[in-house]
Amino acid sequence: MPVRNRYLLALTLILSLWVSVSAQEITRESLGIPGPYQVAYYSSYPAVPEFRAATIYFPANKGEDFPGIAISPGFVESQENMSWWGNHLASHGYAVLTLDTNELRDDPSLRADALMAAIEVLRNEGERMGGTLRGKILNDRMAIMGHSMGGGGTLIAANAHSAELRAAIPFTPWQPDGDFSAISIPTLVIAGENDRIAPVADHALPHFESLSEDIPKMYFEIKEGNHFIANTDTGNDRLAPNIDVHDLVGGMAVAWLKLFVDGDEEYRELVFGEMPASDTERLSKWEYSEQGH
Repeated sequence: MPVRNRYLLALTLILSLWVSVSAQEITRESLGIPGPYQVAYYSSYPAVPEFRAATIYFPANKGEDFPGIAISPGFVESQENMSWWGNHLASHGYAVLTLDTNELRDDPSLRADALMAAIEVLRNEGERMGGTLRGKILNDRMAIMGHSMGGGGTLIAANAHSAELRAAIPFTPWQPDGDFSAISIPTLVIAGENDRIAPVADHALPHFESLSEDIPKMYFEIKEGNHFIANTDTGNDRLAPNIDVHDLVGGMAVAWLKLFVDGDEEYRELVFGEMPASDTERLSKWEYSEQGH
Protein backbone atom coordinates (compact mmCIF):
# COMPACT_ATOMS: atom_id res chain seq x y z
CA MET A 1 0.00 0.00 0.00
CA PRO A 2 1.42 3.41 -0.93
CA VAL A 3 2.67 5.48 2.01
CA ARG A 4 0.07 8.19 1.36
CA ASN A 5 -2.79 5.66 1.48
CA ARG A 6 -1.45 4.13 4.68
CA TYR A 7 -1.30 7.60 6.20
CA LEU A 8 -4.89 8.37 5.18
CA LEU A 9 -6.10 5.03 6.55
CA ALA A 10 -4.34 5.64 9.86
CA LEU A 11 -5.77 9.15 10.06
CA THR A 12 -9.25 7.84 9.33
CA LEU A 13 -8.97 5.25 12.10
CA ILE A 14 -7.73 7.87 14.57
CA LEU A 15 -10.56 10.23 13.70
CA SER A 16 -13.12 7.42 13.95
CA LEU A 17 -11.81 6.51 17.40
CA TRP A 18 -11.91 10.17 18.49
CA VAL A 19 -15.49 10.56 17.27
CA SER A 20 -16.49 7.35 19.06
CA VAL A 21 -14.94 8.47 22.34
CA SER A 22 -16.40 11.98 22.01
CA ALA A 23 -19.84 10.53 21.37
CA GLN A 24 -19.60 8.66 24.69
CA GLU A 25 -18.80 11.78 26.72
CA ILE A 26 -21.38 12.22 29.46
CA THR A 27 -22.64 15.70 30.30
CA ARG A 28 -25.81 17.15 31.77
CA GLU A 29 -26.56 18.56 28.35
CA SER A 30 -26.26 15.17 26.67
CA LEU A 31 -28.63 13.59 29.19
CA GLY A 32 -31.25 16.30 28.67
CA ILE A 33 -31.62 15.65 24.93
CA PRO A 34 -32.52 12.42 23.09
CA GLY A 35 -29.93 9.75 23.74
CA PRO A 36 -27.92 7.52 21.41
CA TYR A 37 -30.52 4.78 20.89
CA GLN A 38 -33.30 4.54 18.33
CA VAL A 39 -36.70 4.23 20.01
CA ALA A 40 -39.33 1.66 19.08
CA TYR A 41 -42.56 0.87 20.87
CA TYR A 42 -45.53 -1.48 20.97
CA SER A 43 -48.79 -1.80 22.89
CA SER A 44 -49.69 -5.50 22.57
CA TYR A 45 -48.99 -7.59 25.69
CA PRO A 46 -50.96 -9.93 27.99
CA ALA A 47 -53.53 -7.74 29.74
CA VAL A 48 -53.61 -7.27 33.52
CA PRO A 49 -56.52 -6.05 35.67
CA GLU A 50 -54.64 -3.22 37.38
CA PHE A 51 -54.56 -0.89 34.36
CA ARG A 52 -56.43 -0.50 31.10
CA ALA A 53 -53.71 -0.10 28.46
CA ALA A 54 -50.05 0.78 28.02
CA THR A 55 -47.26 1.51 25.58
CA ILE A 56 -43.84 -0.06 26.00
CA TYR A 57 -40.95 1.99 24.60
CA PHE A 58 -37.48 0.46 24.23
CA PRO A 59 -34.03 1.14 22.74
CA ALA A 60 -34.23 -0.81 19.48
CA ASN A 61 -30.52 -0.80 18.67
CA LYS A 62 -29.07 -1.38 22.15
CA GLY A 63 -26.96 -4.52 22.21
CA GLU A 64 -27.01 -5.00 25.97
CA ASP A 65 -30.01 -5.93 28.10
CA PHE A 66 -31.79 -3.00 29.74
CA PRO A 67 -33.58 -1.97 32.96
CA GLY A 68 -37.31 -1.27 33.12
CA ILE A 69 -39.30 1.77 34.22
CA ALA A 70 -43.06 2.08 34.80
CA ILE A 71 -44.77 5.49 34.66
CA SER A 72 -48.27 6.49 35.78
CA PRO A 73 -50.11 9.62 34.62
CA GLY A 74 -52.03 11.89 36.95
CA PHE A 75 -55.68 12.64 37.65
CA VAL A 76 -57.79 12.73 34.43
CA GLU A 77 -54.63 12.21 32.36
CA SER A 78 -53.68 9.48 29.92
CA GLN A 79 -50.40 7.89 28.96
CA GLU A 80 -50.17 10.49 26.18
CA ASN A 81 -49.28 13.01 28.87
CA MET A 82 -46.25 10.84 29.79
CA SER A 83 -45.20 10.01 26.22
CA TRP A 84 -42.14 12.27 26.11
CA TRP A 85 -40.76 10.41 29.12
CA GLY A 86 -41.20 7.11 27.29
CA ASN A 87 -39.30 8.36 24.26
CA HIS A 88 -36.62 10.19 26.23
CA LEU A 89 -35.78 7.42 28.66
CA ALA A 90 -35.86 4.71 25.98
CA SER A 91 -33.40 6.75 23.91
CA HIS A 92 -31.04 6.55 26.90
CA GLY A 93 -31.29 2.79 27.22
CA TYR A 94 -34.42 1.83 29.20
CA ALA A 95 -37.59 -0.17 28.56
CA VAL A 96 -40.37 2.20 29.63
CA LEU A 97 -44.03 1.31 30.20
CA THR A 98 -46.42 4.27 30.24
CA LEU A 99 -49.86 3.21 31.39
CA ASP A 100 -53.50 4.25 31.24
CA THR A 101 -55.32 3.79 34.54
CA ASN A 102 -58.59 1.87 34.56
CA GLU A 103 -60.44 5.08 35.38
CA LEU A 104 -59.19 8.62 34.82
CA ARG A 105 -60.04 9.44 38.44
CA ASP A 106 -58.31 6.46 40.08
CA ASP A 107 -56.80 7.46 43.42
CA PRO A 108 -53.07 7.22 44.24
CA SER A 109 -53.36 3.83 45.92
CA LEU A 110 -54.86 2.31 42.76
CA ARG A 111 -52.09 3.94 40.73
CA ALA A 112 -49.55 2.37 43.09
CA ASP A 113 -51.06 -1.04 42.34
CA ALA A 114 -50.97 -0.25 38.62
CA LEU A 115 -47.29 0.71 38.78
CA MET A 116 -46.28 -2.52 40.49
CA ALA A 117 -48.38 -4.52 38.02
CA ALA A 118 -46.59 -2.64 35.22
CA ILE A 119 -43.22 -3.66 36.67
CA GLU A 120 -44.37 -7.27 36.57
CA VAL A 121 -45.52 -6.83 32.97
CA LEU A 122 -42.03 -5.61 32.03
CA ARG A 123 -40.44 -8.59 33.76
CA ASN A 124 -42.82 -10.96 32.01
CA GLU A 125 -42.13 -9.33 28.64
CA GLY A 126 -38.50 -10.31 29.12
CA GLU A 127 -39.59 -13.95 29.31
CA ARG A 128 -42.62 -14.15 27.00
CA MET A 129 -42.18 -16.56 24.10
CA GLY A 130 -42.24 -14.60 20.86
CA GLY A 131 -42.20 -11.30 22.74
CA THR A 132 -40.32 -8.32 21.35
CA LEU A 133 -38.25 -7.97 24.53
CA ARG A 134 -37.67 -11.65 25.28
CA GLY A 135 -34.28 -12.05 26.91
CA LYS A 136 -33.66 -8.29 27.05
CA ILE A 137 -35.07 -7.13 30.42
CA LEU A 138 -32.92 -6.90 33.55
CA ASN A 139 -35.47 -8.10 36.12
CA ASP A 140 -33.58 -6.80 39.13
CA ARG A 141 -33.20 -3.25 37.80
CA MET A 142 -36.58 -1.58 37.98
CA ALA A 143 -37.82 1.94 38.80
CA ILE A 144 -41.17 3.71 39.02
CA MET A 145 -42.24 7.24 38.17
CA GLY A 146 -45.49 9.19 38.08
CA HIS A 147 -47.18 12.56 37.89
CA SER A 148 -49.59 14.14 40.38
CA MET A 149 -51.74 11.28 41.75
CA GLY A 150 -49.38 9.04 39.79
CA GLY A 151 -46.57 10.66 41.78
CA GLY A 152 -48.49 9.90 44.95
CA GLY A 153 -48.88 6.35 43.68
CA THR A 154 -45.13 6.21 43.04
CA LEU A 155 -44.43 7.12 46.66
CA ILE A 156 -47.04 4.69 48.01
CA ALA A 157 -45.67 1.85 45.88
CA ALA A 158 -42.07 2.60 46.85
CA ASN A 159 -43.10 2.76 50.51
CA ALA A 160 -44.53 -0.75 50.33
CA HIS A 161 -42.32 -2.41 47.71
CA SER A 162 -38.82 -0.92 47.92
CA ALA A 163 -37.32 -4.42 47.91
CA GLU A 164 -38.56 -4.89 44.33
CA LEU A 165 -37.24 -1.56 43.04
CA ARG A 166 -34.02 0.41 42.55
CA ALA A 167 -35.34 4.01 42.40
CA ALA A 168 -38.44 6.20 42.47
CA ILE A 169 -39.11 9.54 40.76
CA PRO A 170 -42.42 11.24 41.63
CA PHE A 171 -43.02 14.55 39.86
CA THR A 172 -45.35 17.22 41.25
CA PRO A 173 -46.83 14.46 43.42
CA TRP A 174 -50.30 14.72 44.98
CA GLN A 175 -50.91 12.80 48.19
CA PRO A 176 -52.17 14.53 51.34
CA ASP A 177 -50.63 13.60 54.68
CA GLY A 178 -48.05 11.27 53.20
CA ASP A 179 -45.45 9.62 55.42
CA PHE A 180 -42.93 7.82 53.24
CA SER A 181 -40.27 7.02 55.81
CA ALA A 182 -40.39 3.31 54.89
CA ILE A 183 -38.98 3.99 51.41
CA SER A 184 -35.50 2.48 51.26
CA ILE A 185 -34.55 3.29 47.65
CA PRO A 186 -33.07 6.50 46.17
CA THR A 187 -35.91 8.95 45.52
CA LEU A 188 -35.91 12.07 43.35
CA VAL A 189 -38.85 14.43 43.95
CA ILE A 190 -39.48 16.89 41.10
CA ALA A 191 -41.71 19.85 42.00
CA GLY A 192 -43.04 23.11 40.57
CA GLU A 193 -42.75 26.32 42.60
CA ASN A 194 -46.10 27.63 41.37
CA ASP A 195 -48.03 24.37 41.57
CA ARG A 196 -51.61 25.38 42.36
CA ILE A 197 -53.08 21.85 42.26
CA ALA A 198 -50.61 20.15 44.59
CA PRO A 199 -48.93 23.08 46.36
CA VAL A 200 -45.40 22.14 47.31
CA ALA A 201 -45.90 23.19 50.94
CA ASP A 202 -48.65 20.58 51.29
CA HIS A 203 -47.37 17.81 49.02
CA ALA A 204 -43.93 17.54 47.36
CA LEU A 205 -41.88 19.19 50.11
CA PRO A 206 -43.37 17.29 53.08
CA HIS A 207 -43.15 14.10 50.99
CA PHE A 208 -39.43 14.74 50.58
CA GLU A 209 -38.97 15.66 54.22
CA SER A 210 -40.68 12.44 55.33
CA LEU A 211 -38.11 10.33 53.48
CA SER A 212 -35.48 8.58 55.57
CA GLU A 213 -32.12 10.28 56.04
CA ASP A 214 -30.52 6.91 55.34
CA ILE A 215 -31.26 6.93 51.61
CA PRO A 216 -30.06 9.15 48.76
CA LYS A 217 -32.81 11.67 48.10
CA MET A 218 -33.27 14.91 46.22
CA TYR A 219 -35.84 17.71 46.05
CA PHE A 220 -35.72 19.44 42.66
CA GLU A 221 -38.12 22.41 42.49
CA ILE A 222 -38.51 24.26 39.19
CA LYS A 223 -38.63 28.04 39.50
CA GLU A 224 -42.11 29.32 38.50
CA GLY A 225 -43.03 25.80 37.36
CA ASN A 226 -46.66 24.71 37.36
CA HIS A 227 -48.26 21.35 38.20
CA PHE A 228 -47.53 19.99 34.72
CA ILE A 229 -43.91 21.06 34.46
CA ALA A 230 -42.64 17.54 33.70
CA ASN A 231 -45.51 16.51 31.40
CA THR A 232 -45.70 16.15 27.64
CA ASP A 233 -46.91 19.28 25.88
CA THR A 234 -49.85 17.74 24.00
CA GLY A 235 -51.35 21.06 22.92
CA ASN A 236 -53.95 20.92 25.70
CA ASP A 237 -53.21 24.13 27.60
CA ARG A 238 -55.01 22.88 30.70
CA LEU A 239 -52.52 20.01 31.15
CA ALA A 240 -49.41 21.62 29.65
CA PRO A 241 -46.15 22.75 31.25
CA ASN A 242 -46.02 26.54 31.53
CA ILE A 243 -42.29 26.64 30.73
CA ASP A 244 -40.05 24.19 28.90
CA VAL A 245 -37.53 22.57 31.26
CA HIS A 246 -37.60 19.08 29.78
CA ASP A 247 -33.83 19.25 29.30
CA LEU A 248 -33.34 20.01 33.01
CA VAL A 249 -35.75 17.46 34.52
CA GLY A 250 -35.01 14.88 31.83
CA GLY A 251 -31.28 15.21 32.35
CA MET A 252 -31.47 14.85 36.12
CA ALA A 253 -33.86 11.91 35.86
CA VAL A 254 -31.56 10.06 33.45
CA ALA A 255 -28.53 10.74 35.68
CA TRP A 256 -30.49 9.49 38.73
CA LEU A 257 -31.51 6.29 36.93
CA LYS A 258 -28.03 5.66 35.54
CA LEU A 259 -26.50 6.03 38.99
CA PHE A 260 -29.03 4.13 41.09
CA VAL A 261 -30.70 1.69 38.69
CA ASP A 262 -27.74 0.87 36.46
CA GLY A 263 -25.26 1.33 39.32
CA ASP A 264 -22.92 3.41 37.16
CA GLU A 265 -20.77 5.57 39.46
CA GLU A 266 -19.68 7.67 36.49
CA TYR A 267 -22.94 9.59 36.91
CA ARG A 268 -22.56 10.45 40.61
CA GLU A 269 -20.89 13.79 39.92
CA LEU A 270 -23.73 14.74 37.55
CA VAL A 271 -26.29 14.02 40.28
CA PHE A 272 -24.58 15.45 43.36
CA GLY A 273 -21.80 17.62 41.94
CA GLU A 274 -21.80 21.35 41.34
CA MET A 275 -24.47 22.46 38.92
CA PRO A 276 -23.84 25.27 36.43
CA ALA A 277 -25.52 28.63 37.06
CA SER A 278 -27.54 28.22 33.87
CA ASP A 279 -29.30 25.31 35.58
CA THR A 280 -29.47 26.51 39.19
CA GLU A 281 -31.08 29.76 38.09
CA ARG A 282 -34.01 27.69 36.85
CA LEU A 283 -34.50 26.13 40.29
CA SER A 284 -36.32 27.74 43.23
CA LYS A 285 -35.20 25.06 45.70
CA TRP A 286 -32.65 22.26 45.44
CA GLU A 287 -31.93 20.03 48.39
CA TYR A 288 -30.38 16.60 48.57
CA SER A 289 -28.77 14.03 50.78
CA GLU A 290 -26.21 11.57 49.49
CA GLN A 291 -26.64 9.27 52.49
CA GLY A 292 -26.45 5.58 51.77
CA HIS A 293 -23.41 5.99 49.53
